[in-house]
Amino acid sequence: MRDLNVDQIKKLWTLDLIIQLGSLRRAAAQINVTPSAISQALSSLERSVGKPLLIRSNGRVIATQDALEILNVVRPAFDAFEKLKDLRNLPTPQLSWLNFGTYESIAVDVLPGLIHRLRNTMPQLRLGLRISRTANLLSMIRKGELCSALVAETDDLGRFYCNEVYVDKLGFYVAKQTSISQLGWRATKTVGIGSISPGKEGLPRYYTRFLKQLGSLRPSVYSDSLEALRTSAAAGALVAVLPQRVAQRHDDLIEIFPSGSKNRECGEHRILVTSLKGCDKEEVDFLATETRRCLANPGIHYS
Repeated sequence: MRDLNVDQIKKLWTLDLIIQLGSLRRAAAQINVTPSAISQALSSLERSVGKPLLIRSNGRVIATQDALEILNVVRPAFDAFEKLKDLRNLPTPQLSWLNFGTYESIAVDVLPGLIHRLRNTMPQLRLGLRISRTANLLSMIRKGELCSALVAETDDLGRFYCNEVYVDKLGFYVAKQTSISQLGWRATKTVGIGSISPGKEGLPRYYTRFLKQLGSLRPSVYSDSLEALRTSAAAGALVAVLPQRVAQRHDDLIEIFPSGSKNRECGEHRILVTSLKGCDKEEVDFLATETRRCLANPGIHYS
């Protein structure tokens, strides 16, 4: 690779973003440029390196070993730049009590880091945490039982103030180290399909659209818990419908695709920090910033 300059560092950061988000299109949307611009930047970087950095497979992008080795070197620099943002972050809101809610599967990834951060920035804060499904959390916000919540996208958020923190997508996942993974889409008929159960208001529109890929097939197992579905899939008991972030937390699941499927982004959905309109936006924006930091640095242990 030729001598690094600012433009090449920016392209390396873009490469890292593409790998984190799983597609060129989502990376383009994240930084508000066209997919064509992202593709051109990647091609330019590959020419500079002299080796391919991404493999496109079944609508996804996979980092080559060369890309991983390069990013292992430069990611500490990206982390340092991220920490510098703290110098110009929104002011820390003055809170003595916070009732905050989220749903189970994202709580696993976010709450340890969020609690740690809140303890350091607001040591006198008393924090109340509620774990429930999105519809229940929004209902609690409307009733004043929660200040804010981290929720998955729903069809009716018009009355809420929302700050997007992440874009996820659904997939069909099976156990990686079993014979089931060799069956591909046939595994859905062999072991059945596990899905989140509908709430009182049914399933979100993005989830319903995604399940239409099943055609005449229907889930045989319903659960309120994505974590229970993930554990069952990892044990080889079923094919689980899971958000990519949940499925890829560990390297024990593999994604399978419906035969002939062309629309692999139909399960895409946003994760948002939400509160009532007219709320303290400073509080919501602060929580959104901290949540993004936690999602970008999963698996960190706090002492």
